[in-house]
Amino acid sequence: MNLRRTPYVVLAAALAYPLAALAGGFPRFPSRAECIHPARDGGQIEAVFGRFERQDDADAMLSRVLSAGFAGSAIEPDGCGRLKVDVHGVSSLAVGRDLVAEAAKVGLRATLEEAMPS
Repeated sequence: MNLRRTPYVVLAAALAYPLAALAGGFPRFPSRAECIHPARDGGQIEAVFGRFERQDDADAMLSRVLSAGFAGSAIEPDGCGRLKVDVHGVSSLAVGRDLVAEAAKVGLRATLEEAMPS
């Protein structure tokens, strides 16, 4: 191979890959609304007690949720750059609605969502 052409081959490859990768447009990241999937019977349901930008805020909510008796609650990423406080394993929408009502009685707001695989 001609050594004088080597830099041009490398330069062409370095430019061709990003252009090919972006040919379909820039990557699209999900909006925050797209990270929330309404619960449906037959799916894996979770109760979400809130989404937070800061770990301290999520920790404070988790403490409130656990002290109110919602065992098994945890903090985890929501897939869109925030943290959520949730409890997995809600067996049905009816059970979930009861959980939401119990949470409201102790001043907590919960929503039922489809648990997305991690």
